[in-house]
Amino acid sequence: MVKYYQELTLLLQEDVDMYFIWQKLYQQIHLALVENKTGDNASAIGVAFPEYNADKYSLGTKLRLFSEDEKSLEQMYFEKWFNRLSDYVHLRHIKPVPEKLAGHACFKQIKLKGNKEKLARRRAKRKGETLQQALPHFENFDEQRSNLPYINMTSLTNGQRYRLFIEKQAMEQPQTGFFSCYGLSNTTTVPLF
Repeated sequence: MVKYYQELTLLLQEDVDMYFIWQKLYQQIHLALVENKTGDNASAIGVAFPEYNADKYSLGTKLRLFSEDEKSLEQMYFEKWFNRLSDYVHLRHIKPVPEKLAGHACFKQIKLKGNKEKLARRRAKRKGETLQQALPHFENFDEQRSNLPYINMTSLTNGQRYRLFIEKQAMEQPQTGFFSCYGLSNTTTVPLF
């Protein structure tokens, strides 16, 4: 169970869009978690968005990084990772999780299947077809859409841009385990306070 946390606050500025700051910040968080992973695509650090509001399509301006022990957060040395963002992000010191909690939640990544053309391009490449040959296979495909808050990300592997959709799911009891290299999990909870 997570016992320590470190909080970040986005420092909003008139000339910089909040979503741009989220993009730059979360790219650094992802890199830090990948560099310090504990297993195959696993991290000991989880995240929470205390101001998350799906109805307003917003992640808010705060992020909390959680760990079972203080040492794991110290070893991440987030100050280094956020150095270039110091005008836009305020990082607080590591603190113990308060005893009085509002509950527990999983913050998880929701993956959408994509659009017809993207799927057809993927099929064409995989099957050695032309795009025109692959498109009819997706005639009746119903494109998924989401109203969940998201962060624009860029894959460092292939340069592709994608949206990291994030869903908050309240849980009655805390659940232990690992997080992904995005700090998200379908089953492992973080405390709400």
